[in-house]
Amino acid sequence: MRVAWIGLLVLLLPTSAYADLKMPVIEGEWWQVAGDPDLGQYTDPKQQPVDFAVWQAADGTWQLWSCIRHTTCGGHTRLFHRWEGQRLTDTDWEPKGIAMMADPGLGEPLGGLQAPHVVQWQGKYWMAYGDWDDICFATSENGKEFTRIIQPDGETAVFTEGPGVNTRDAMLLFTEGLWYCYYTAFPNGRGYDYCRTSPDMRTWSHSSVVAYGGWAGNNPFSAECPHVVEVDPGEYYLFRTQRYGEDGQTSVYRSENPLNFGIDDDSYFVTSMPVAAPEIVLYEGQYYMASLLPSLKGIRVAKLNWVPVETVGTPVFDIDDTDAQEEWRVVEGKCDPLFTQSTRQNFAAPMDWFIGTAEVAEGGFDDGRVCVVESPAFTIMDAPYAVYISGGARDTTVHILVADAATGEQFLRMTGRASNRLERRIVDLSPLAGREAVVRVVDRDSEPWGHINFGGLFVLSGQGNSD
Repeated sequence: MRVAWIGLLVLLLPTSAYADLKMPVIEGEWWQVAGDPDLGQYTDPKQQPVDFAVWQAADGTWQLWSCIRHTTCGGHTRLFHRWEGQRLTDTDWEPKGIAMMADPGLGEPLGGLQAPHVVQWQGKYWMAYGDWDDICFATSENGKEFTRIIQPDGETAVFTEGPGVNTRDAMLLFTEGLWYCYYTAFPNGRGYDYCRTSPDMRTWSHSSVVAYGGWAGNNPFSAECPHVVEVDPGEYYLFRTQRYGEDGQTSVYRSENPLNFGIDDDSYFVTSMPVAAPEIVLYEGQYYMASLLPSLKGIRVAKLNWVPVETVGTPVFDIDDTDAQEEWRVVEGKCDPLFTQSTRQNFAAPMDWFIGTAEVAEGGFDDGRVCVVESPAFTIMDAPYAVYISGGARDTTVHILVADAATGEQFLRMTGRASNRLERRIVDLSPLAGREAVVRVVDRDSEPWGHINFGGLFVLSGQGNSD
């Protein structure tokens, strides 16, 4: 059976936090702004435009610098190429050639340039970039030609997390009277997101880890391209990429503290999006997202909206109706009773009834029960959904699926966290709008915590994408 994972998002915040929560949603179609450039003597068929920056220059044109990897420039094979567009909404911006190459004479490893990011401050354009080992800075008067800032030791390196850990992907945000520089590195083979602060872009604090591990993983590439947006005052969203290419994935976290988006803690996790290396641009009151093409042969842009998330939503299945309960089918094993009002623990169910594969009569439980239960079919709407789930954490044996009603193709799978309190997770199934689907509650585990609880599926109405 083919499994198609569709941009699932999971929210684990307490109910009181939902009032201000917003979901980043792509609106309409993407348009391509940059492609695979001609690098002259450095061109290679394997080259790929990857991490990049987008900004508006002093003359009003739009600039895009991308790190091109797998070129023939030597060393780490990377250099910066520039494109220019007259309007942010134009397609196919004009290639302007190679913008910058590493300078070993300034301590930059050959071919090591990575991930530029540009902001305006005090009448200048400031660029943060990686040289493979360090974060460096450059400035510009017009937003097109940049001059490196040379440090007292004659090199460009400003700070690093140490040798051999690939300190990279710097991003700058001004908030609370300070500049925050977010970046990533992988000491001991584990990917961390870091931040340092500065009042003047020149003197930087010691680093602190702001995100690590959790649902997104902890491999060397699990915390790439950190990008933070302050959507409302004191409300910060971190975009953190795990994968490039056709199965690109970026996880999004929300926090009221710009220095903490969760350390092995998914309570800040909001969503994952099928994009890689996103950069968020606010222009004339409209947000835009730029990201890599899935082919890794160019860069695209789309409008981005921030959609408030409802607290409850409308139930897809009225599981409090005993007649409606009869429409659920046990397709494997036996779980009798299937629906329960158990109060043996604080399940915090949103409705009176819920499915608990281990719940038996008179407040008892039996993890030895196994079964697979299927819901009636429903039509997926162009809107987010809330799922209430708890129970065991062994994904292969206890989980909830959303699958195609006719073919069984799996769109989404989620499991518990070894807790019985039903957690509200938000699932964006809008790419599947119009498909007929079913929910399957799967328990093929008779060991301790070999059960799953399902508290219902709710449409967060009126919040779908618009064209």
